[in-house]
Amino acid sequence: MMDATRGDPNGKSKTILLVIFLIFLSAQFFSQIENSDNWDQEELEEILKNCAEYCETLNNSVLYFICEEKITEEILKGREAFVVKNIYIYDYQLIRKANKIVEQRILIKENGRKKNDLDAQLKTTRFHHKHVVLGPIGLLGEKQQEVHEYKILKEVTYKKEKAVILEAFPKFLNGINTLYGKIWIRKKDFAILKIEWNQESMENFEDIEKIAEKLEAKPRITFISEYGFEKNKIRFPNKYSVEESYIPRFEVEKKLIWSQTTVIYDNYKFFTVETGVKY
Repeated sequence: MMDATRGDPNGKSKTILLVIFLIFLSAQFFSQIENSDNWDQEELEEILKNCAEYCETLNNSVLYFICEEKITEEILKGREAFVVKNIYIYDYQLIRKANKIVEQRILIKENGRKKNDLDAQLKTTRFHHKHVVLGPIGLLGEKQQEVHEYKILKEVTYKKEKAVILEAFPKFLNGINTLYGKIWIRKKDFAILKIEWNQESMENFEDIEKIAEKLEAKPRITFISEYGFEKNKIRFPNKYSVEESYIPRFEVEKKLIWSQTTVIYDNYKFFTVETGVKY
């Protein structure tokens, strides 16, 4: 066997130095990984802290406005191409009564016909929504942070805004009664731009699964809250949408859209309340 160090009195020293150098590089590499993990955790904690503050401001600000709520619901009847379409327009307001949050609606138009139904209920048949404006609080409020885990997914540009996408999921899966999903957060001030909710967190997801079983398909429910209207650095919803579709188990490329619900919020009007807070 050839000795690589024979005739080279410094060979063993070079080998030792090479080993030490490799150990040094390894230590630096793992140190960077550890520091990166710590930095990510620190960044996450900073995001959550600021989001909790944003939600507190939101909670104290959103209850003093009225807007127009236009709902378009399209429903596929059975497997045929026949679609039922309804359009409802409400005057919408979120108010407090005895420390409770209450939604109040006046139906002003139904399928083009003028109405004036006071204290109206939602007429949608497939899905009912409520407290969309308070969605961020349900995910990132200080108390809600105690029952959720969070993970930074990536940084993106969303509608010309630099944002970070956070994923929230419940700490305890058994007996959960809370929505969860992905949140788009504006980096400069931690305002919530968009929430894409997880279908399994829906209140009536068991009913959806029963429909899917009858159709021999997998459910795919996409429901998204978008916060595109801004007032005093608080984002208010401009759109909420639900697409109910099913993917046949043996026809992956074909998607059966069962219903679509689109809610547009517009014509916001803010007013002064008795506490003197003005928007």
